[in-house]
Amino acid sequence: MLLAVGLLALSGAVVSGPAPGPAAPAPPESAAAVAPEEPLPEIGDLLRRTLRSQKASERRLDSYTFDQSEETLTYRSDGSLKETTRRLFYVLSGPEPDSGSRELAEVDGRPATPDEIRKAAEHDRKDRKRRLEARAAAKVSEPARVGGDDDDPEIGSRRLSDLMRRFAIRVTGKEELDGRAAWAVEFSPQPGAPENGLSDRALNALAGRAWIDVLDLQVLRVEAVSTRPVRVAGGLAASVKRAAVSYEAAAVAPGSWFPARIALRLEGKKALFFPLNVEYRFELSNFRSFAVETESSVKAPE
Repeated sequence: MLLAVGLLALSGAVVSGPAPGPAAPAPPESAAAVAPEEPLPEIGDLLRRTLRSQKASERRLDSYTFDQSEETLTYRSDGSLKETTRRLFYVLSGPEPDSGSRELAEVDGRPATPDEIRKAAEHDRKDRKRRLEARAAAKVSEPARVGGDDDDPEIGSRRLSDLMRRFAIRVTGKEELDGRAAWAVEFSPQPGAPENGLSDRALNALAGRAWIDVLDLQVLRVEAVSTRPVRVAGGLAASVKRAAVSYEAAAVAPGSWFPARIALRLEGKKALFFPLNVEYRFELSNFRSFAVETESSVKAPE
């Protein structure tokens, strides 16, 4: 869930404009209500258990390589498609945030040129540096922690308690999603949540639904939309009237659900006058596990 919630902040996109906040998204067509067979779980306990399960999957993902396709669709003011660009990366995961690597392999279906590979690597390097600096600044400004990790686990650079203060979250029932029983969870912004920068404003503008697998306690899907306007640099850098983000996971190993599809749609203006009507689609596939084996020997004394 938090991967999808954090996408607006990671992409630098925020929500802006006079339109009123939309309601939470409707369930996907593949979601169907299931008669409850047990009481609804307490939301705090469900999220803590889900986070522990998600972190276990993240650790497994650290030993995988995969293909990551990125598609950018640019639309005209009338909504018609103007341009589509596609890039394919080969990704090697790493045990720490931003410790992995990726290499540009294809651009619009053809092999990437050496210059395109170099520019993509330089862009990734700068983006990684920016994220590391942002995380370091967040840790410096973070208040002293009272609870332990089990009581108040981390979600990226944030604590679960911080997100619980920002969102009204509730379990609405048990539904069937793609043949699996899932807890349906709704979230919406809490009024008066603290805003100390772009990341906070992006988070505080989201509402939507998530589906958590009952057995594996993994986030299967998230659908979220913007609920209120937020401007970047007072609207000078960007003013996005509408935003929608979706996330889907796929079972790659028993009990492990990895990110499979992520989409982010933005509509508004950038730099005051230029239209912003773009959609980003990310798809992860071809997961392959790797293992590193080392051998050592000690020479017997002569």
